[in-house]
Amino acid sequence: MLMKKKIELPAITLERVLAILGYILLLAFYFISENCSRMTSTSKEMYTVFNHLLPVASLAGVFSSISTLVLICLVVFYRKVGFYTSIVILAYRIFNLTKGILRFHPTGLPALFVTLIGLVSILLIYQRNERIIRVQERHRKELVDFTNSIIDAFAVCIDGKDSYTNGHSLRVAQYTRMLAKKLGEDEDTIQKFYNIALLHDIGKIGIPDDILNKPGKLTEEEYEIVKTHPYRGYEILKKVKTQKDLVEGAQFHHERFDGRGYPARLAGEKIPLVARIISVADAFDAMSSTRPYRKKMPMDAIVKEIKDCTGSQFDPKISKAFLELYEEGAFDNLKTE
Repeated sequence: MLMKKKIELPAITLERVLAILGYILLLAFYFISENCSRMTSTSKEMYTVFNHLLPVASLAGVFSSISTLVLICLVVFYRKVGFYTSIVILAYRIFNLTKGILRFHPTGLPALFVTLIGLVSILLIYQRNERIIRVQERHRKELVDFTNSIIDAFAVCIDGKDSYTNGHSLRVAQYTRMLAKKLGEDEDTIQKFYNIALLHDIGKIGIPDDILNKPGKLTEEEYEIVKTHPYRGYEILKKVKTQKDLVEGAQFHHERFDGRGYPARLAGEKIPLVARIISVADAFDAMSSTRPYRKKMPMDAIVKEIKDCTGSQFDPKISKAFLELYEEGAFDNLKTE
């Protein structure tokens, strides 16, 4: 049986609609200018400007220049689409002008010359723009790669501080990625959420080692100190100006959907989406990992706990995504006897 490939259409956004409208308006303006140029070039009438009598035919060059400028705008603002549109239009114009000259209409020579200049200008502008964009893209990619490598390094440092949860940040980030994808987020958002999840426990850097690595149960006072790590994480990450939402995971991943979490006691959708996702991913990793005070839980027990805490600790939408992943076998390698 042949599987039908799902075709994903591009999302219709206000920005995309405005871009299409702009493209249509520029094309309309081009054809209006070209039509005016054609009409004025054959006119025998005169017009007056500051008491000077001038032939209407002299306006043909003005309209022709405007139409060429419109084509340049298409190339600058619409890159490949604008470039190919301009090339087709200019090729058609050159064909018509050449045909007229071959039929002994030498008046088309100046227009042909202007059109060829426009064609060369558009080729040079497009080539230069693409070169600049390629350089910018390379620099952007280098910056993204550098940022990601720094975040990865911080995650290793965070996990290295707590000997009982080594690899926790990476696993939570991976589960966050899976949940975000299941929820239908785009690739850029998924990567952003992954990075935020990697640093969700960065505030533990400020928690004393003897508390983090204590083999037994924490005292009430010690637990209160541990509970300060979301605020400590916020204090560290708020200094990152280029990614302001990087703080959301660290600051809010212990909030509860019913508003009984900490540190801000936010509820429902007032909790940032990434923090709600990390909350499920973090709890899942905690339950599926061995800790000094208990062994890891069987997968069936974890699933029951996620279901029981839906609507209180966890966002129902994210719990549903987790349970769907479970049913699809995404966590099969974690199942225990």
